[in-house]
Amino acid sequence: MYNFTKSLCIILLLILAFAGCKDDKEVEPKNALMHDGREFEISKGLLIHLGKYPEGESGQVLFLSSDGVKIRESGGHIDSIYGIGHGIYFELISATGTELDEGEYTFDNDFTIEVKTFFDSYVVFNGDFATEDGEYYELKEGKLTVKKDGPNYILDIDCIERNSKHVTAHYKGPLTFYDEE
Repeated sequence: MYNFTKSLCIILLLILAFAGCKDDKEVEPKNALMHDGREFEISKGLLIHLGKYPEGESGQVLFLSSDGVKIRESGGHIDSIYGIGHGIYFELISATGTELDEGEYTFDNDFTIEVKTFFDSYVVFNGDFATEDGEYYELKEGKLTVKKDGPNYILDIDCIERNSKHVTAHYKGPLTFYDEE
């Protein structure tokens, strides 16, 4: 009986030891926007080409939003944005007009129109995009990191808004492209 109890204790200890082991795979962060201790889901992204600048760079808009934000199209172009939800908006400069360049984009207060910079950016929470009601915060500094994984973009955002509060976000997924040049 003593050997049986001893064996049972060893088996239970081994089960507990292996149950506590985690898979070494990296856990992918969820698609979310964080501000002032609050978390908001984001589920889709748009990349809008605005046109070429004098030096050959491309002006673009990156817009990430929650499911409640809807896009109305007309003839392959954006007619309007409506619905209620959350979003983050960047006007940025890229070397190409049809995709985002990989790398780090930085906030440009001086509007130098250099590749991999952004400006006129803001975040909105609980916004009604038809009436423009909601919590809007203009971004004043920060960075946007862009990576590609096949058809998906991996976007990590770390910015400061005008009230000096952090705005962070992570998004992994495709970007719907519109050429509004």
